[in-house]
Amino acid sequence: MEPTQWNPFDQYVSKGLNAPSGEKPPERPMLATSVSQSRLITPPVCSSLPSFLKRRAEQKAARQDSNAKTPEGERREMISISVTFYPGSTLDSLPSDLVLLTSDSVFFYVHSHKLLSASDNGFNAILPRGSVQVPGGTPPLLAVPEDSTVLNIILHTIYNMSAAQFSPATQSIVAAVDAMATYGIPAKSYIAPSTPLYLLLLANAAINPIEIYALAASLDIPELAVDASSHLLSYPLPSLTDELTAKMGPIYFKRLVFLHLGRIEALKRLLLSPPASHPYTQICGSAEQTALTRAWALASAYFAWEAQPDLSITAMEAALYPLGDHLVCNECKRLLKERVTELAMQWALVKIEAKHEFVCRLVLKREGRFDVRHDIDLESVCEL
Repeated sequence: MEPTQWNPFDQYVSKGLNAPSGEKPPERPMLATSVSQSRLITPPVCSSLPSFLKRRAEQKAARQDSNAKTPEGERREMISISVTFYPGSTLDSLPSDLVLLTSDSVFFYVHSHKLLSASDNGFNAILPRGSVQVPGGTPPLLAVPEDSTVLNIILHTIYNMSAAQFSPATQSIVAAVDAMATYGIPAKSYIAPSTPLYLLLLANAAINPIEIYALAASLDIPELAVDASSHLLSYPLPSLTDELTAKMGPIYFKRLVFLHLGRIEALKRLLLSPPASHPYTQICGSAEQTALTRAWALASAYFAWEAQPDLSITAMEAALYPLGDHLVCNECKRLLKERVTELAMQWALVKIEAKHEFVCRLVLKREGRFDVRHDIDLESVCEL
């Protein structure tokens, strides 16, 4: 298509973007810009439209009928065009030759060769191989069922760009990844560590970790699953829905369960050893040191009963340090403090990734050092 043929669209976009406005600028970039003109602006259309577009065209025709009664100077029509994929954008050395229209009426001007190179099914069989340019140089219009937020993520992924600036919701990101399979785009190859889509998913893992973990599990991406699992220590496993469980599959579901159980078992093992004893003195004999051991055992029993995988070191220290408030012996106080500090350091070294706990149990079971009736061998875990 000749560059001069894009001048009308460039004019609409530039006028829409530069128009003065008294409103406060948005805090994040807009996905699409609305262009308003005193005459009807109609981007390229195709001869065959889906049913939902036909309904939209009928509604638009009704508005035009009512608009015919309005003085010509007051007639205005609005269209929405992507702020990234617009006519005349410099995303590729070639001009855009295809227009995609989303379900919420946003136009995306893209390059067909980009979509075809990323897809193995002709972008869900809506793009023919070779040039899609129609006679007359007008880029064809193709309607897609996705909304603008989802399609924006898909296109940014194809063009190897990040969509993080638009702050999409986790549900939209997951929907975009799911839709990539429909368009023959291998999502797994685009969700490798350090890729834009991987970093976008990782940023949302702190907000909705279970959704990201289930998505990573469904695509068998262990790196993303491990990163997301570190945010799942406080997630209540009984609240898992059947849909999420089926999506993540038995292997990754088992890893998530073992993440929780393994940390609790490790905590129980760490709590078994009471503070060390010291030689008897006139003020601290067997009875006094036995009382400290008994108090430690009671506190350990409480932790074992109420233990959670996300137990913080601060909560642990707050519960154990007060055991020394009623001690008279300074040596017992020192040994108690050393034991709590040691326990906190050991608890901090316990891994928090689901994959680690899963591998630990497999190795211990293979070597005959793990029995489901007993606690996990913590020393062996630390060696791994």
